[in-house]
Amino acid sequence: MPLRGVIGFLALALVGSPALALGQGTGNISGRASDAGSGGPVAAVQISVEGTSLGAQTADDGSYSIRNVPAGAHVLVTRRVGYEPARDTVTVQAGATATHNFSLRSVATNLNEVVVTALGQTAVQRSIGTAQQSVSGADIAAAQQPNFINALQGRVAGVQVTSTSGVPGASSSIIIRGVSSISGSNQPLMVIDGLPMDNSTFATGTLASDVASATSFDNRGVDFTNRGADINPNDIESITVLKGPEAAALYGIDAANGAIVITTKRGRAGGGFEYSNSFRLETPRAKPDVQHVYGPVDLIGSSSTDSFLYFGDKYPAGTQFYNNVDDFFQTALTQKHNLSFGGATSNGNINYRLAAGLTKQNGVVPTTGAGNHEAASRGVPAVAS
Repeated sequence: MPLRGVIGFLALALVGSPALALGQGTGNISGRASDAGSGGPVAAVQISVEGTSLGAQTADDGSYSIRNVPAGAHVLVTRRVGYEPARDTVTVQAGATATHNFSLRSVATNLNEVVVTALGQTAVQRSIGTAQQSVSGADIAAAQQPNFINALQGRVAGVQVTSTSGVPGASSSIIIRGVSSISGSNQPLMVIDGLPMDNSTFATGTLASDVASATSFDNRGVDFTNRGADINPNDIESITVLKGPEAAALYGIDAANGAIVITTKRGRAGGGFEYSNSFRLETPRAKPDVQHVYGPVDLIGSSSTDSFLYFGDKYPAGTQFYNNVDDFFQTALTQKHNLSFGGATSNGNINYRLAAGLTKQNGVVPTTGAGNHEAASRGVPAVAS
């Protein structure tokens, strides 16, 4: 085909396809971003064409230019710290430049504060880098232990709970991840709603009332129970056990042996009176077997060193025996009663909760027992505004 014919063919093609002749259906958008209050230029404004990867940033004089925008109606979106985002629709014609100016309104921007809290925050557990484990208050209350520390046994890894004895009101000590001190206390720090509590057992050198008493004794072997026993398990919402150096980082040197963070219950909207009780019977399971066949021999020694030597002659028929084991121990009853009243406003800004409890525990040994009345303060009623 002659050159003149090729040129003529291309010209006809361009005339028949004006979009191809004009940059294949694209245009440009330009304009200026200014402050609505002062009218001055706003630099560093990100302007993007919604739904595309096209965009630009305003210069120091507030001007911008976006090239090769497909023809048609597009939504421009602006972003700039300290200014409200703007969304405007601009129509772009092929081969032309659309002009659109933005008047941005400045606003105060609230930035997230960086605060140091001792586990007062709520976060996804796997997002927290501290070694911790939580136990719900419902699980603690279900254990029906007068001393809530005993309810942590077997529920938290690395926690060892030791009771001084099995008598009612016996103290319980808790150790996290083993003993760390030979002479010092290995007890973790207890924190109740942000307030630290000492879980030590009272044991001074001598009772003040014993100074002038003929029966004075050193009461270091006397158990006055631990202070954790003063907390009603039914008032606990959750318990978080912190292990390792993270506890000391949050609460200082007092938490060098770990920390037990206790959150008490709060009033909720639609609340009211709640009552619960529990009863438990205890009796000795293993008792020594006493033989009733042979009697003791005659007394040997002086009156001050008299002793019985087994075995002597058989007991005569019809001998009356006394069961000094079964007749000594008794069936012990433990009863707990809990009454609480709570509530909150619909928006939760104000909440309140009052709780009272009664725990009375009898021992299998006569005249032994522990009983206390927990006042409303044990529930740590909270009023927040």
